[in-house]
Amino acid sequence: MNILSRLLPPSFKPLKVAVLGLCAWAGFLASCSQNPVTVNLHAMQSSGRVSFVCRGVDNDPKGHKLDECPEYESASRHTMALVTQTATNEVAVVDLYAQTIVDIDQTTPGYSFLRVGGAPGAIVTTPGGAATFVGVTGLQKNGIFALPTTCILPPTEQEPARDLTTWQACHLSSAPGDITVVIDSKLVPANDPADPTKMVPRASCVDPSATTGPKPRELCAADVVNEPGPLGRRKLLVALPDEHKLVLLDAQRLLDQDPGKFPECEPEATYPLDGDVPPTDLAPILPEDLKPPTTCEQPTYPAQHVNLPPTPGGFAAAPDRVYVADQARPVVHVLDVSDPCTPTELEPLLPRSYMEPNRVVTTSRLAVSPITKKGNQFLYAIDQNDQPSASVMAFDLSRIADKPKDENRRTPLLVKHFPRQPIMRAPDRLRFPAPVRDVSFVMRDFPKSDTTTGAGEYGLSCDPTPNASGPGSEYQPNSDYSDGARPINLRGLFGFAMLTNGQVAVIDVEDFDADCRRPVTANTSSVEDLHGCLDDKIPGPYLNDDGTRTVTDESSCNVVEPHRPRSAPLSISSTSNGLHAPTLRTFPQFTTPGTSVPIDRQPHVLATDFDNGVPAQVNVNSQLYAHCEPNPSLPPPCNTTTTASLSIDPQDPSVQNSLTLPLIEPRSYAQDESPTLVFEGQLFPPRASGYWDWDEFDGRPSQVTWHDPDANFCGSGVEDADTIAARGTELGIPASRLDAWAKEHADYVQITGDYLLSDDPYWTLGRGSQCAETIDPNKAQGDRDACIRMFGTIDDPTNLFTTRNLSILEASSGDLVVQPKGCQGDTCADLLAQLACCFPTGTAYTVRAANQWLLTGTSGLGLHDIAAETPGGRCVHTASCDPSKAHFGQRAFEVCDKAIDSTNCVETEPKVGCIADSTKGEIPVLPKSKASACIFENLTSRFVVYRGAEPSRPGMTFAWQTTGGFVPQTMTLLTQSSSVSPQSLGYLPELGYLAVVDASTLGLLLFDLNSLAVVSPSPYF
Repeated sequence: MNILSRLLPPSFKPLKVAVLGLCAWAGFLASCSQNPVTVNLHAMQSSGRVSFVCRGVDNDPKGHKLDECPEYESASRHTMALVTQTATNEVAVVDLYAQTIVDIDQTTPGYSFLRVGGAPGAIVTTPGGAATFVGVTGLQKNGIFALPTTCILPPTEQEPARDLTTWQACHLSSAPGDITVVIDSKLVPANDPADPTKMVPRASCVDPSATTGPKPRELCAADVVNEPGPLGRRKLLVALPDEHKLVLLDAQRLLDQDPGKFPECEPEATYPLDGDVPPTDLAPILPEDLKPPTTCEQPTYPAQHVNLPPTPGGFAAAPDRVYVADQARPVVHVLDVSDPCTPTELEPLLPRSYMEPNRVVTTSRLAVSPITKKGNQFLYAIDQNDQPSASVMAFDLSRIADKPKDENRRTPLLVKHFPRQPIMRAPDRLRFPAPVRDVSFVMRDFPKSDTTTGAGEYGLSCDPTPNASGPGSEYQPNSDYSDGARPINLRGLFGFAMLTNGQVAVIDVEDFDADCRRPVTANTSSVEDLHGCLDDKIPGPYLNDDGTRTVTDESSCNVVEPHRPRSAPLSISSTSNGLHAPTLRTFPQFTTPGTSVPIDRQPHVLATDFDNGVPAQVNVNSQLYAHCEPNPSLPPPCNTTTTASLSIDPQDPSVQNSLTLPLIEPRSYAQDESPTLVFEGQLFPPRASGYWDWDEFDGRPSQVTWHDPDANFCGSGVEDADTIAARGTELGIPASRLDAWAKEHADYVQITGDYLLSDDPYWTLGRGSQCAETIDPNKAQGDRDACIRMFGTIDDPTNLFTTRNLSILEASSGDLVVQPKGCQGDTCADLLAQLACCFPTGTAYTVRAANQWLLTGTSGLGLHDIAAETPGGRCVHTASCDPSKAHFGQRAFEVCDKAIDSTNCVETEPKVGCIADSTKGEIPVLPKSKASACIFENLTSRFVVYRGAEPSRPGMTFAWQTTGGFVPQTMTLLTQSSSVSPQSLGYLPELGYLAVVDASTLGLLLFDLNSLAVVSPSPYF
């Protein structure tokens, strides 16, 4: 069947006929307008996918391998980008050497491209560049079009116009999905009488003895049998998602068809996808810092039962393997294509979610990495239905190859240090601010030339050894960071995630410079130090004999981590580099509600030293402070006069409030934060409608339930008497005093609502007429004023009556069992009755921590380990069995100095956290000292709170600001347009360009991976 009659609708008329007919009709009425008609010229519209071709020009129009382009000396070969245009059923051609869009038909206005027979989807080019194949879809238009490289430029004067009749094509039974080229490398005898031993690639899976070559053709010839590249017959593996299978087509056979026809495609093999899901539970392979104790329930991925048939999504091809995403089932299919004619499906990869183990995880697009220097290979898969946005999973293919039958090894890779990366939200995923649309890998290097031979070795790691002279030392950073190891130098293997918001995120996989991206200080111990360093091979600092550093001296040894976003700046805070490491803007500032407190009587929050005598140290803006006096014989940071002294002794009259910022994991920190440490701070802003159950008041109980079904008290970190008692045990509170201590430190409900209006009938006709003025029922005088006298007004929210406070005895998700705070015996029931009488309906309230300091405003997260117990719903601690919360903490307990307050700083006082005596050298508090249990440390801060000369009051606050948090390295389309809709990624290693195809206004953009900026001149439209 002729391709035009098959693909064009019956109503189609040539454009020129339609224009002439319109002019004739207009002439009957008057005459055709003589005013000029504005024609909106367009370049690329609704671009989708891209493929690259190396094509000869002038007398060499055939294709070449991509690594043979560009040819700069004679400019005889150009790199071409073929970009699908989904709105116009075309394939645009961009000459990257000439930096121009190719206008195929120069006789018509505007740009014209290569017309194909339907909406183009996947596009692939053969390894030798002889031809490109495009999958098309549409009503009766599903098929494959072949674009010989010899005909992708405008026709010469002797050639016919490029149109649908130019191309070879075949019709598919359903819409094609992704397409990839696989190589059939099996050889058969050539049957050449001149050389009986000659072997050639077999031409057909159906006829193994066939050895046919390309069909001779004068115009648009394409020989993919003898093209450069790997030896073997080129086959097209095509997904048919609607039929839940893959088919194999012979590329040369398609090219040998008569152009302008649209016969049925003739698959040589069919790949029915298996898609079996393991019927048993799986166990994620956990890094050491995520392994719970053996006494705890171990994390599992429950067995999943999915009735939907396998539905192929995107492909990722590697030698002898094709990985196929599945849009319906929780598997990634693994196909052995070493012999494409006899397809074999191997054990699949098993996408799962560590944080949502019961969710069925499906995938859309994939990318497979080159093999790393260490022999590893990874596959990235987009979890298309992850919430809040599509994310990326990593699979370690090398781990799987070691034990292919081990199903647990085929689950997503879990990274170490996740317990210190709460912003990342999941240990088995890369999550970004917007959904991930496409992924790709890039391996690159720019070797430094040997001073003797002039040659450079590919893939050398940076050697940080002091006084080293080998070739690896050439990659050490120089003094001003203009050369050597630094974030902008992408030397190694990196992933790229294209986001729907127009950003492309860079992901570390194997950075050749990672060994030189670290602090100067060394740590030979197997235990991480404050910078996250351990097991260093050298005992001293990374400094040459002349004092120059051999490393970047960044804040942490974990700035570079595999399968995590790459850092954009150096993690350093200095006057020359800016504030890019975790840094204080100012020292903590103290404020107090109500009456001010003299400085000498205020509480203090102060830094303290680290383990093993490492001094407390922190950057305040660009100035480094440390608890030491400068001495050249000391290790950094105490070996330089540029380090300022940091006092940590609350007895020092000149001491200023301070803290340290743990530097183990840069990803613990958001870019800018404003933490506050508040005595008896709120766990959440006031809620509108807490209420009582009146039936519980029968019999004058001493405790009742406070209801708010939607409150999620456990999620807010509410701690009742039981959970706070566990903290008392950690602080060393004796068992004999633990109950009393827990009641004084359990969180409490603070009623912040007002009373019913004075003219409300409740006060005269309802229970309000019985509200007592005091807790003595014999003196009851029922009215609203009595409630005001007993519980105060809300005129000053910072100084509400303490009679409004209800201690929390038991907490669950929506209920709190409460008792008036500090009550004794019968007064508890009396006071509860008065509270219920004065606040009879839903009222505003909040929950506060008692006799402790609450830290908020860090990373936008509630850093606590409280969760609802199943079954029962009680709020319980979970960190003991959930290592991901090991470093969560928001509650700090005071250190009370006996020398200042001998009355309250005693073991029998239930409100005390820790006790120390400055006259005995127990203050300042240091690791392993008497009150060291009160050293507070979480992900982003480390300090001690010292009680002042007078008791702390609710609302007292220490506030500070931090900056220099982790900033991921990205490239962005938004510098070119505010309207973007990125569709796909492509990598052009020969030019070092990463290509982004945008469906909105940009068409094709090329990013230079040396600068991470758009290639100049302007993008191709």
